Formats: sequence, structure tokens, C-alpha cells
Amino acid sequence: MKVKINRGTNQIGGCITEIESEKGTKIIIDIGANLPDSDGKVKPEIELEGLTKGEANYKAVFITHYHGDHIGLYNKILPEIPIYVGEISKEIYNMVQTRLSKANLVEKKDLEKIASFKTFTIKDRIVIDDIKVTPIAVDHSAFDSYMFLIEADGKKILHTGDFRTHGQRGKAVLKAIRKYVGKVDCLICEGTTLTRENIDVLTEFELQKRAEEIFKENKYNFVLCSSTNIDRIAAIHKATLENKKMFICDDYQCDILEYITKISRSNLYKFNDADNIKDTKVYRYAPNMLEKMKKYGFVMLVRANPNFEQFLKMFNDHAFIYSQWLGYLKGKNEDYKRIQAFVPKHYIYLHTSGHATPEAIKEVIEITNPEYVIPIHTEDKEKIKELTNKAVILEDGEEFIIK
Repeated sequence: MKVKINRGTNQIGGCITEIESEKGTKIIIDIGANLPDSDGKVKPEIELEGLTKGEANYKAVFITHYHGDHIGLYNKILPEIPIYVGEISKEIYNMVQTRLSKANLVEKKDLEKIASFKTFTIKDRIVIDDIKVTPIAVDHSAFDSYMFLIEADGKKILHTGDFRTHGQRGKAVLKAIRKYVGKVDCLICEGTTLTRENIDVLTEFELQKRAEEIFKENKYNFVLCSSTNIDRIAAIHKATLENKKMFICDDYQCDILEYITKISRSNLYKFNDADNIKDTKVYRYAPNMLEKMKKYGFVMLVRANPNFEQFLKMFNDHAFIYSQWLGYLKGKNEDYKRIQAFVPKHYIYLHTSGHATPEAIKEVIEITNPEYVIPIHTEDKEKIKELTNKAVILEDGEEFIIK
């Protein structure tokens, strides 16, 4: 098999990995859009012959999860090439993009493209000519995220996508790799945190306990986190229930949580059970709730837009939890500036990474015992050499043959 990292060897996000069998069957793992740099500038997007232009020369595109830096260029893929994504990921991404379409930020044809995505679950094995792709569910800050085990020519590649082992379902990640993957010939591994030294990596459970303390001390609470970071919202929701406060969302957020409640078998994700709404304490905001909010106290999930600014002004004596990457508060991108203008001067930082620690990466290397380890999704690929002597350092567009 051949591996080519078309983009992603020198940056976080925007990864596009190509795998080709001896027969010439080619697939792509992730088709992410570039993230802006610290000055708010975004590099020109990539064009690949046979994938985004010209005559189709790839058999399929597989998406690890719905974050924009992994799926954002879906609308550039030639129509003849099928795009595969997790069944739940597709629905969540469609909900997000549908909301953006109402603000004229997403075109109707793009929604039609999303509707055409092929889906898989953890039970599926997808055969593309002489390549077999097996999705392995992982823990990440995007619900329904996957690694991919790719097999062809008697060789095995594990592409990790983004993952972690300190989330709600983190313990299951290493178990799944041991059970369903085992030894591989090549590991293509994310390295987001390799350059982040001395970071305080909380588990989601530890984060929940800290949130409980904050909510106990403050009657009125606002939390800014990603609307699709389901595990984070689950931790905040649980902390709210422990303090017997109202858990409040707008219609868009409630729609997402109700969908997750419907499809999940775990009690962790029972946000707004139709048979038990009162006990789960998830409320769609309505103006007639203000008196109850003042009387009983609340936790409200907010986003950085004018619709929520009125509440921050209405409840002056509040705690504001910022639960996202700190880089958003420093960058010069217009979206970052909007967040910066929204977040109060005195905020509480309560966050944990959606990405694997160096220790977790080392564990995956030890379990899979690969002949080659190719780092991607990192700003310092050389750091992988501190974890393994099997590192293969590639540049964007460089081809590597697995022998």
C-alpha cells in the first residue's frame, strides 16, 4: 500500500490522507478545511486532480468526524465519489449546516450533498474494491467519531483521526484497539498535543465535579461551549442536576440534545427524555420562564451571538464558564473576535482537550506495535520521535510505500 498525506503533516486541521492499494484503488481519509492562523489568515484551499477537479480517480472518501477541519471541504468532492460518515455524525452535521443555511451561510446544494452521504456504524465493514475499511469508535469532542482500520495487499493501516482517552468513553478506546485492531504495519496518528507542554488534562468527570462546585456557589450560570461537544454538555448537565437548578437551552441546542437522547442507549446522554422531562431538567427557553430562572437559579448554554447577550446583562450577578480552546480568545480571525467580544472580562476557564495526550499516543503505539508511525495533525511532527523509534516524517504530498 501507498500512503500520501496530501495535507496535514505540518499543521493542525485540514488533513487529507490518501491510501492506495497495489491494484491502484485509492481512497481518502478526511477532507478538512484549513483552520485560520493566529493572525486570522486562512491558507488557500487545496485542489486535487481526480478528487476535487477533473475526472474522478478516487473510489471513496471516509470522514472520521464532523468537525470542519476534517469534513469542511465535502462540497468540493466530485459528485461521482461517495462520501462515508458515521450515521449519527451525518445527522448532527446536517442539523448544524441547516441552521447555518438559515443565515445564508450554507447553500441548498450543500445540504443536498450532505443528504447524499453514505453512512456506517461500528458494526460495518466497508469494502471498496480490494480495500477493506473498518470503523473503530473513539472518544473525542465530536460525538460519533472514528478511527479507521484499512486493510489491503496483506497490510494493515490504522488511521486514528482525532481521539482521546480522558473523556467519558475514553477507557473503551484502548480496549477496542486491542480487540479489533491489534498489530498493524502502519499507524497514522494525530499529534495535536505534542506541542502543548504542561497542560492540565482533566477527565470529563473531573470537569463535571468542578462545575458542580461552581454551580453550588453561584445561582445564575452561563456556559459557553460547542453546541456539538456532547460529552461536555453531558458533564455540565449532570453538574446542573446535582445542584437542582434549571438547565436551559435555545431551540437549536435542544433539538440536538433531543436527537442524542433518542438514539443513545446510555443514561449519560438522556438530556430531555420525552417520558421524563421534569426529572432531566432540560428546558427550551421561553420569556415566561424568567421568574422561575430568577427564583430557582439556572445553568444556560450560550453561544457568542446577540441573542444571548441580553441574558448576560439581565443577570449581572452570574458566573460565566468558558469551556472551549483558549486560542479562540487570542486569535485575530473574525469569528474569534466575535467570541472575544462576547466573553466577559471575568470568566471561569473550565475545559479539557478533545485530543490524545502524548501518553495516550504512546499507549496506542505500544498496542499496535507498528513498523511505521506517521504523525499528522500536528505543528511539530518531529516530537513523535520522543515516543517511538519507528517514526516516518513526511512532508505534504510525499508518497510512502508500506513494504
